[in-house]
Amino acid sequence: MTQFIRSCHRAKISSGELIRLTGIIEAYRDKYGNIALTDQNERLFDYGDQRITSEQRVAIMRGDRKSFWTARKKVGDPIADVAIPILNNTGINGKFANWLTGLKNDPVRLNQLGVALMLEHAKAVTYDLKTCIGNIPGLLSPEQVAEYHHAVFNNFGIGSFLLGSDGSWLFGGTLFNLPANLYRPIWCKACDFIGPWVGIREDN
Repeated sequence: MTQFIRSCHRAKISSGELIRLTGIIEAYRDKYGNIALTDQNERLFDYGDQRITSEQRVAIMRGDRKSFWTARKKVGDPIADVAIPILNNTGINGKFANWLTGLKNDPVRLNQLGVALMLEHAKAVTYDLKTCIGNIPGLLSPEQVAEYHHAVFNNFGIGSFLLGSDGSWLFGGTLFNLPANLYRPIWCKACDFIGPWVGIREDN
């Protein structure tokens, strides 16, 4: 995976999307002159292989959320740390998230929702890898996570009975229509940064 990430970054550099800032320190700026560094750069190659494996695909086909998210946690997918407490209905965040779906008393439907989210997560990860998005290809940003939750919640007709929304804010950080990235410190510190080029810097 390390070589894959390096090749993605090298392609961005070769295309001119990232320009080396100095010959001494390997730092880059984008075409707008902004320094193309984030707090992830120092551990850029510490993540495991983010590709969806055949084992993970089998878990998806079986609807085996536990096996899927356990495997995702092993490779450092930060969404696994969000999904596992929800799956197990443990901790404040897990219990609160399940309650807010309005499906607490319908475990079959709640599991169907979880399976659909698992599938969309796998699709998003695959797309992210294929298109080499962000600092870590295959690692999703809060905005990407919010996007697929929004779609799944709409398909299930699930809304938040507290706010009268489609409920996507529960997992995507869109509470009160605020940008998903504002909630990064609360639920997804290790999430990727998204942008049209690798290494986009964010200030929030």
